[in-house]
Amino acid sequence: MAEDQCEKNYVHEDKVKDAKMFLNTPHTLEVLDLFNAIGDSKKLTILLALFKEERLCVCDLATLLNMSIASTSHHLRTLYKKDIVAFEKEGKMAYYNIQSQAVKQLLQYALALESD
Repeated sequence: MAEDQCEKNYVHEDKVKDAKMFLNTPHTLEVLDLFNAIGDSKKLTILLALFKEERLCVCDLATLLNMSIASTSHHLRTLYKKDIVAFEKEGKMAYYNIQSQAVKQLLQYALALESD
């Protein structure tokens, strides 16, 4: 048996019950939904670029990601539907920015972590 496994199979029913209740609260489900939305490397790259530059158009992001405008727009639409990013039209251009303060704080915290 591996060292990183229990040698005896015993379930702590009360802890599992408490954890299950916690995981099903509206707030925790929102957190899970947020991480699911940004868990894709392309979406995270978009968010990191917007964190750095604050405001980029779809063309800029497509070039950065080396993707088509249609594919980039698809990722942006997902983030938009989750209220993570916002956009504004200026003439024929669509500029995106991070709308969610929670995501900005999360990125700021993650970027502040020092690698081991």
